[in-house]
Amino acid sequence: MKKNILIFITVLTALGLTAFSVFNFKDANLTTVEITSSEFETAEMTVEKLHVVHHNPFFEEIRDDLRANIFFGIGTPYNGIKKETLNKVRTFDDLIGEEHAQRIVSYKSLSVIILDDNEQTKMKITGNTGDFTAAQLKLLQSSDYSANLLIWADYKEKKQESGLIEESSWTPYITVIPETQAAYKAGNDALMYYLRDNSLEETNLVQNDNLQTGKLYFTVTKDGTISEARIQSTSGYIEVDNKIIELISKTTGAWVPAKNSEGEHVDQELVVTFGNMGC
Repeated sequence: MKKNILIFITVLTALGLTAFSVFNFKDANLTTVEITSSEFETAEMTVEKLHVVHHNPFFEEIRDDLRANIFFGIGTPYNGIKKETLNKVRTFDDLIGEEHAQRIVSYKSLSVIILDDNEQTKMKITGNTGDFTAAQLKLLQSSDYSANLLIWADYKEKKQESGLIEESSWTPYITVIPETQAAYKAGNDALMYYLRDNSLEETNLVQNDNLQTGKLYFTVTKDGTISEARIQSTSGYIEVDNKIIELISKTTGAWVPAKNSEGEHVDQELVVTFGNMGC
């Protein structure tokens, strides 16, 4: 009798270990995260996957119907152009590339506009050719690191498909960047995981219908400290906004400062984008 009981317990134990192994194997598959890199470093993970990482079955169950997608990214506000490169720009062609430039027949106007965040300022100089005027070049070359600019060109171009000449415009937004940009010491992926994993309490009630694209601007100073962290646009959840500010502020000392062409450390403004990235 005792022998039978012992055999029975042994079989149950073996089955339990097998089930445990299968469960962990499935968990291992679910915790796989795909990170994609581009000019603007981005990472995506669903809330369900986040919960698997933290192995909280109860939390997973009560969140199963919400399925919010939380995106995080780090980069510059607009397409970056090195100050050294900007100082060599002389025409609009230098910014748009030869193929596009060859389609332009004539210019109506070409403007250089200084931006304050996303808003155009009164600092605007307009010319009527594709060549930047002396005043425009002075404005471009005097722009400091992290300055945001809008180049607005109105022109006539020959369409490739039809061969017809039509009026068109192009408005590249650019951010002046140092020759060597500021960098998170552990890498951008590590920064995204840090922000994501430490904001779970604030994001656990986030729903896609109410989630917006949040933008947090902050400066990595030449000393590697974080300053001027501010929300430029909300995610739609003030608790999430405040948490991201708090977390970024705590990364002081975890950055390699930016450098100019002389190898000197300089301040650089970066932006963390989080929430709903849209289409």
